[in-house]
Amino acid sequence: MKSPLTIVIPVYNRARTLPRLLRSIDAQTLAPAAVVLVDNASTDDSMRVMTEWAGRRCDTKVVSQPRRGASAARNRGLQEVATEWTMFFDSDDEMLPRHVEEFSRAIADNPLAGIIGRNVIYRRNGTERVTYYSESSPLFNHLFRSTLSTLRYVARTSLFRTVGGWDESLSGWDDYELGVRLLLQKPVMATVPGPPSVRVYFESESISGETFGAHPERWERSLDLIRKHLEGRKADNVWLDARTVILAAEYAREGFGGLSARLRDKVLSRTASPWRMRLVYAYMMHFGRFAWVFARMLFPFTNKS
Repeated sequence: MKSPLTIVIPVYNRARTLPRLLRSIDAQTLAPAAVVLVDNASTDDSMRVMTEWAGRRCDTKVVSQPRRGASAARNRGLQEVATEWTMFFDSDDEMLPRHVEEFSRAIADNPLAGIIGRNVIYRRNGTERVTYYSESSPLFNHLFRSTLSTLRYVARTSLFRTVGGWDESLSGWDDYELGVRLLLQKPVMATVPGPPSVRVYFESESISGETFGAHPERWERSLDLIRKHLEGRKADNVWLDARTVILAAEYAREGFGGLSARLRDKVLSRTASPWRMRLVYAYMMHFGRFAWVFARMLFPFTNKS
């Protein structure tokens, strides 16, 4: 079997973690059709690491994107893709040995699919947990559980291009916003069976940092764009309002009370279900987890798209 996918990897100052990823690509039981490494104006030794590794492979290209931002780098890499499917991957994470083979087999088994995903392992402070991909109620699950976060899926290259690629104006939750645009195209969804094949490492210097409240504009800009994408879709906007008050509760739990009150009141001033939104906010403040389950029970009248 030959893999039908290209892996696009943006790189900015990851000389320390990049070798772990590159070793994991070398260890694949099935090689990808191509790898595109995009240097995003690194100032450390990343370019040397990339070029030395690429020099040992015939399927790899190293390109540069001087304009800063992971979205700009991913779009630059997307320009180089000649295969039917694209996999975006981050430079500080790793794929387990059967990752490419299992995705390639799922592509062959699901010829009508536009997006194929699976669960991933999330590692932070020495502990691991599984985060979930779901093809059922895709928009709901993505809004609440970020099921189309970057490393959980592959998609047809044409689909990425149809929606315009990554939004380079965003500095956070860019994969969250892209996932909504992809799902609004209503692609056929499929799942790779079996256990996760990606390990995601939380890095203190990652774009999210340690708290949501430290950079609220990053997340709220994405939410505002998604609201425009969902214009006229009342049920989906109810879900988005609920997701937004969850973020407001996150601010409060982190100690950013003023930010929390501002965002919560913004939602309450526009929503048709203010008391339900207050309940979602209170639940998140008290429990801190599984607010998506509570929201789904609280809004049974909505279209779970």
